[in-house]
Amino acid sequence: MGTLRISIDDSVRVTADSARLHVRVKGTSAVFGNAATKQAREVRDLVEALAGTGLSEDAIEVTGVSLTSRSGALGKNQSAEYLLAITTAPEQLGSVIGVLADRPSLVLSELEWVYSSFEASIPATSQAMAKARRKADAVAAAAGLRVIGIAAISDSWNLPSPRFSFEAADGMMMSARSAKAAPVELGVDFSATQELFVHLTVDFEIDT
Repeated sequence: MGTLRISIDDSVRVTADSARLHVRVKGTSAVFGNAATKQAREVRDLVEALAGTGLSEDAIEVTGVSLTSRSGALGKNQSAEYLLAITTAPEQLGSVIGVLADRPSLVLSELEWVYSSFEASIPATSQAMAKARRKADAVAAAAGLRVIGIAAISDSWNLPSPRFSFEAADGMMMSARSAKAAPVELGVDFSATQELFVHLTVDFEIDT
């Protein structure tokens, strides 16, 4: 009895579960944490506008607050810039961006696709295993042997999560537009699909 090692590199296309939009909103007062969604006027107005697209308040996260003061002293003539992450389903993305584009105090900085890499890797690895077994049977038969079992299996996968920077692409800030205006030209690829790469190594037990 011996061992036959087979390695398979495979890939499948997977679709994002959601999209995260990273935005900056200028405010006139500082409120920290997710309390800003209710207490900071500019953020509260945005939450209410996004509700019209079906987006709940839970989908909007305040990830940071940047404070500035024209007097040089905190607490005096102070303004704030809120960093928000807005999570939306891919099919809602166009409507959500339409709301963001209509707000002059807001800058859309990045789009991030979110994938369930582990769940996506399960059928992909199963597919690779089927290919590994077919190859092992063929190689063993060519050598006058047969596969009788499996000694070891290892796998790994890689699913890049692309982030598109609107500012880096064009140095572009989102300007105010009417919801009925022409579609916003953003200059980035909005494809929600991505290649998941799988590497599988199987040590098959072989015998005559």
